[in-house]
Amino acid sequence: MFSPDPTPMTNGEAPVSSVANRYGTPKRKLSRQTKKVMVIAALALALVVVLWMSTANAKKVSFTDVSFEIPSSTSAVVVVEVTKDAEADVQCAVRVLNEAKAIVGFKTLTLGPSQGTGKVTIHSTVDLRTESLGTTGGIESCKVIH
Repeated sequence: MFSPDPTPMTNGEAPVSSVANRYGTPKRKLSRQTKKVMVIAALALALVVVLWMSTANAKKVSFTDVSFEIPSSTSAVVVVEVTKDAEADVQCAVRVLNEAKAIVGFKTLTLGPSQGTGKVTIHSTVDLRTESLGTTGGIESCKVIH
């Protein structure tokens, strides 16, 4: 039937040597100094993330196409709005596409610093020369250059 195990028991549970053999010895607890270092490292990392997030948005540029007009096969007019920091220099790529989505007109729009502080929205009309008849026009991208 069942034979009793001669190994000592603790608190009415499994034998001590059997538990240690099966699962290994209990893990050591972290020292007070190790805990302190881990907390300081976590706080420093959180501070870095917060600073990065606050400065990452500072130099963002947003833009939108307002309208376009194709008066002839050699020209186009594109109206755009660019929102940027007042002190930032921004370059935007404005393009005109044909029916096949090929670029038939391109111009770099440069917007320098503006009066005021914070974010400013600039409404701009861009005249482009085209190689052939375009069907649509707008901003491809914008980036802060200074």
